[in-house]
Amino acid sequence: MIPQHSWRLLMRQAPYQIVIPSLAGLVMLTASFLPWLDDPLHSLMLAWQVPIDLAWPIHLGNYGLLCLCCSLLAGWIVWRRWQQPQLHGREARICQGAGLFSLLPATLFALQYLYNDMEGVALLNRNERQAMLIRGHFGYGSSAQFFPIQLSSLDPLDLSSRVLLFCNQVGPGFFTSLVGALLFFIAARQFPRSTMQQRRSRWTPWIVSGMAMGFLLLLGRGPAALICNYEAQHLLSIGNYENALTWLDYAQNLNPSLAQLPSYQLERGQAWYYVYPNQPVLSSRAYLASFYRQQNDFLSAYQELREGLMATHNQVPDWFTDEVDLTLQNLSEQPHPLNGAANLRVPGEEPSITWLNAMLQADPNNVYAHYMLGRLYYDLHDYTTCDTQMNVVLALSANSDIQSSAYTYLGLSKIGEGKYVEAHDDMFKAQDLDPEFRNNTAREEISGLR
Repeated sequence: MIPQHSWRLLMRQAPYQIVIPSLAGLVMLTASFLPWLDDPLHSLMLAWQVPIDLAWPIHLGNYGLLCLCCSLLAGWIVWRRWQQPQLHGREARICQGAGLFSLLPATLFALQYLYNDMEGVALLNRNERQAMLIRGHFGYGSSAQFFPIQLSSLDPLDLSSRVLLFCNQVGPGFFTSLVGALLFFIAARQFPRSTMQQRRSRWTPWIVSGMAMGFLLLLGRGPAALICNYEAQHLLSIGNYENALTWLDYAQNLNPSLAQLPSYQLERGQAWYYVYPNQPVLSSRAYLASFYRQQNDFLSAYQELREGLMATHNQVPDWFTDEVDLTLQNLSEQPHPLNGAANLRVPGEEPSITWLNAMLQADPNNVYAHYMLGRLYYDLHDYTTCDTQMNVVLALSANSDIQSSAYTYLGLSKIGEGKYVEAHDDMFKAQDLDPEFRNNTAREEISGLR
């Protein structure tokens, strides 16, 4: 331990050499307990809940653990400075190294959701699509996206869509970790740089090159897979389907999670359909269904997908379920349900109920289908079924906007059943979940304006 007068002198002469690294460590510790990902339908995911995915078959912990390591590194820097009042010329380089290490969580997170973890991107895309469809039927405004996304252009295989999705769903923990890294670089400027010439080993360039190559190999699988996929897209565009299949295989071997993307499977289905026209597989059926959807022939698209569902014997991959959901969403939205006066729109809503029930058979946890069925059954004055569907929505989704709307129609259903006290409680729950005063339906009911 250093004498008491020495650390007092240290705090008087160079307080920032202690304060700024300490602050950097505190910020990185805070980042480990903040949300890093905002799922469109579910709750915020803290850093400890997001596993690190580098497109390799092994996982290396989570982002909370990585931020905690950065915080411990800051504590070591402060302890080292405290124990050694006399500077040795290495403190600036140590802080710079800590700053680079603190950039690692944000860098890995961005690479994961832009290039590596396509299964996670597919889940975000699926939930974002459902959330956008539900918000479109609120009848009032909802919280705006940071970067507006068009529902028709939402394609997780497209880099621009992934960037927009990432920017909309990234949590405050990501930006807090960047602040922590910046503080480490600021701390490095508080220490004098060494003027002594240090002899470098002849192995130093080889060690640095080896570390750089290892870093590229560790993080390069995801981007390399997408490069192979771009080559396959080019070959598909010129009709070279056999070679396109080869490049698609290369892409999947580099990053197996690519197989979870519907767009990737449609590319594989297109190549397979032309190379092996008499040997239909799930991907080729999905490709034909997407072709029919482009022609607005949704019934033919669904028929093609139904044949694929029957061939799977209830072993349906998630990407194929997404294609079924997309087709049934188009069929259920085609009659424009919930639009127009309530007494005029009911006859046109019955076909939507049929397609929504078919969607639940393929995907029982589809929040959009449960929400829409609740709304449609409310229009049909089937308040018991509306109540059941809205309770399922509350169980499946933690999004406050969606929960506010669900509680609103739970309350309206109870009013229809004559349960006014319970309806009053549900309406106030809907109001509490709407701090920005957007849910006019609930507020007008509470105030007696409806």
